[in-house]
Amino acid sequence: MMTTMATRNESKTPWAATHPGTILRYELEDREISPKDFAVMIGMQKSHLNELIKGKRPITKPIADKIEEVLGISAVTLVNMQTKCE
Repeated sequence: MMTTMATRNESKTPWAATHPGTILRYELEDREISPKDFAVMIGMQKSHLNELIKGKRPITKPIADKIEEVLGISAVTLVNMQTKCE
């Protein structure tokens, strides 16, 4: 008689990855910068920024570069976070 043994979860990431837009939302709140003002600062339409903050739009390298320039958040980190969400 063959028995099967239950296997445990071997996932290297036991939690869901955080979309970089979530981090951006928190940063803007902490710095008291409105999404409207930040959209102007980085040359992005407010509607696109809102989609990005809500996780409906990806943070691309050019956008990440602009965020780094204005807020000092590493573009590489943002892009890496985005990659883990895809």
